[in-house]
Amino acid sequence: FDVFVSHSNHLATSSATRMRSLSSILSAAAANRTRLLVSNSFLCTLQSSSTSAKFHLLTSASAIRYRYNSNDANSYNNAEQRKLDHKHCVELVQTRDMEGYLCGLLMPSSSREAYFALRAFNVEIASIKDASKLIGGRSRSSPPSSGGGAFDMDNELGESQGGDSTLPSRLRMQWWRDAIADVYDDNDTSNNASPSSQDPIIRSLNSSRKFNPTLRSLTHAIETHGLTYRFLRRIMEAREEDLSITQYEKWRDVAQYGEDTVSNILYLSLETCGVRDDESDIVASDVGVGLGVLTALRSTAFRASQGECSIPMDLATKHDISMDTLYQAWDASISDGEKDSKQLEEAAVAKESLRAATVEMVEMASFHFHRARENQGKVPKEGRMCLLPAVCGLKYLDSLKECNYDVLHPLLVGGGDDAAAVAVERRRRLSLMLMLGRTWLTGTF
Repeated sequence: FDVFVSHSNHLATSSATRMRSLSSILSAAAANRTRLLVSNSFLCTLQSSSTSAKFHLLTSASAIRYRYNSNDANSYNNAEQRKLDHKHCVELVQTRDMEGYLCGLLMPSSSREAYFALRAFNVEIASIKDASKLIGGRSRSSPPSSGGGAFDMDNELGESQGGDSTLPSRLRMQWWRDAIADVYDDNDTSNNASPSSQDPIIRSLNSSRKFNPTLRSLTHAIETHGLTYRFLRRIMEAREEDLSITQYEKWRDVAQYGEDTVSNILYLSLETCGVRDDESDIVASDVGVGLGVLTALRSTAFRASQGECSIPMDLATKHDISMDTLYQAWDASISDGEKDSKQLEEAAVAKESLRAATVEMVEMASFHFHRARENQGKVPKEGRMCLLPAVCGLKYLDSLKECNYDVLHPLLVGGGDDAAAVAVERRRRLSLMLMLGRTWLTGTF
């Protein structure tokens, strides 16, 4: 995907400093196959402190992936433009959320466009946290060399580079919050800020909204299906609070995060099918909480590479899990090198501790899925396809059980490029498609 960069005349730093900072961005972009283009619709700022300078790439309109004709930019009634926006959303979801993409293919045709707009929006705001860490310099591929809990990592990063390390992410999140609020507000907040303002920052942020394909497609979904604003607001608020969290304190916090993010997406999906009742929302709530807990487990390896711990602190304390424990268990799962008896013993203890915590989180997720299964008959037939993501969660539970609850097992973490890993992934996806097809035919998961 593309990242657009613009020059700002407000940068009061030397050109040499800007070039060094830009060089680090280019290196990160090359490593992740990101294409950097130049556009005046985007903003770059350089934050300086007495000790160091930190370059923040503020892709406040980060969803812009295509270049549009200026004739189409002023009107969304253009059928071709709407089709391009929908294509963008589908491709974004297919690339970043394969399970959501497969579920979307089975959605009713009248709701499919709105569904993919919601999923693309969810992908955009969910990726803000990870993108800021990549730009901020945190490694994606290797854990820190020194031990230490997940509790201190973000603070150390912020102190070493100066300023608030989450500021770029918060600005991007604020862009989305303002843009969504304007959709629901007849008195556009950008107009209240004087549209004729000469401030290049205000002009850049305001003009970027009409060029954002995800936002345009989501706006159409909101206007067509009357989507509830508070659900979208809760998603953004939860994502923003998560920006500075490296480890949740209690398992109930993990469940609440799943409710605020996944469940609210399911509520909105039900609305695209015309289903608005409390009983359906209760089922969607259980599915969302279950998926939220499983998402935390599935991201264990990735979060560990970011210096975070996906196991809540109360369970981590109970089972004596630290960041070192995660790294030892992870190394034992992926490394075939020789180890002495002490290293093998430490790895075995680490894996057992992580397995015990995983079992408790699996029990929590299973409880919510079981309750959702019992009550799914209360959901109207036209809205049951919105609960297809539950099938993905149940499939992962089965895979986790087959791997003896080793959340870092290579078959669960994936990522291999060899033929065996590709074959395993294809079989997993085929099995999931068959399960989704069965649910689509029967209406039950």
